[in-house]
Amino acid sequence: MYESETYQYFEDVNWGLLRLWDSRKDLEVLDVGCGFATTSQHIAALGNRVTGIESSAEAVAVARTRVSDIVHADLQQLDAVKNALADRRFDVIIFADVLEHLAWPIGILRGYLDLLKEGGSVIVSLPNVGLWSVRLNLLAGRFRYEETGVLDHTHLRFFTRRSAREMIEQAGLKIVRRTYNPGLVRPFVPLVKKLLGGGAASSHDPSSLLESKPYKLYLRTIYPIERAAASVWPGALAFQMIFEGERRDQ
Repeated sequence: MYESETYQYFEDVNWGLLRLWDSRKDLEVLDVGCGFATTSQHIAALGNRVTGIESSAEAVAVARTRVSDIVHADLQQLDAVKNALADRRFDVIIFADVLEHLAWPIGILRGYLDLLKEGGSVIVSLPNVGLWSVRLNLLAGRFRYEETGVLDHTHLRFFTRRSAREMIEQAGLKIVRRTYNPGLVRPFVPLVKKLLGGGAASSHDPSSLLESKPYKLYLRTIYPIERAAASVWPGALAFQMIFEGERRDQ
């Protein structure tokens, strides 16, 4: 998932995805490009068996302490992944903020549908390039890649709500549920990281921010207000778009 070991990556908990997941349990889950399993560890804690696919050795070492099983492989090498998984099939396949890193995301999405059980579903989370901060910068004539966020250095593809839906539907899925993560304050994460002392050495580990008192206070107080405000215009105020789809042919 990472371009190099020096990439300044930040992995937040995808609260919108967990909200969509709700309390589902006793399911076989495949987390494609799981990273450090920062989000899927919460799904595992509900009583689900989570298998992750990840190419970064650093991320694999952490993820193995959080979920049931990890396949250390490039998620784009489908034959190698399928061989490692043998004949296993999954109730839910998750692509959480990974497809935007790929040159041909729709092909990868289609390829993994072979691993879905009958009646299973796919959850896709994508950053929203229509976010207010990106729009303002474009109006000012600026398009600059950043350390983290919608314009992350390793993003190869960019999606609005409409183009995200179109890609998912063209892959052969029917969208049955959707939600989002608000983005009113998310563009300020790099600044917050600096204020909390997160430098290059700790940028891969989000704990300095996620376990901080300011972040926990944000989740209790500002986040609910931010979600309510973003619901008025998610096309410009949502940071991440989260969709759940089922195969059209089932």
